[in-house]
Amino acid sequence: MSEKFEMPDFQPNELDRTVIIGNTASGKSWLSKRLGEKLSLSVVDLDQIRWVDGDYSRKESVSVAIAKTSEKAQQEQWIIEGVYGWLVSPIIDRVTCLIWTDIPWSESRRNLFARETARGSIGNFKELEAWSGDYWNRKSASSYHAHLAIYEGFKGSKYRLNNMNETSGFVDRIEQS
Repeated sequence: MSEKFEMPDFQPNELDRTVIIGNTASGKSWLSKRLGEKLSLSVVDLDQIRWVDGDYSRKESVSVAIAKTSEKAQQEQWIIEGVYGWLVSPIIDRVTCLIWTDIPWSESRRNLFARETARGSIGNFKELEAWSGDYWNRKSASSYHAHLAIYEGFKGSKYRLNNMNETSGFVDRIEQS
């Protein structure tokens, strides 16, 4: 069950080391870009670490991907975003704020279609749609259940955004502060 999102009053340095998790096309990249611009923070897209040279057919080894993520997390300020719970878990002790974009499948699917159409890669849509649609059922570290466990176990500042309106409102609040 989702909790009701309340517009936060942000504390100084709360967002210095932010991780954003969520399903494919749940608004993570959009949110991280907006926050990064407003807060002058570097943004790390875990897809750029997981996939060799942006080639989605070539996975980086697990050990190298974890090492690269851990290296990025040693910086004092950043936003790291991605679906990969197994890359987030090793750095969770460095995180000052956790954001989970836990939006409904209908919104993720719409975002996914718009994104793939804009990229001109609609040929991959069915495969991505199937993988993304299985988010609530799969048992991997990139699943709803894994993200829920990360969220519930995190002791710092955390926000669970339950739809794109809440995500937009969150950004608006940051931009006004």
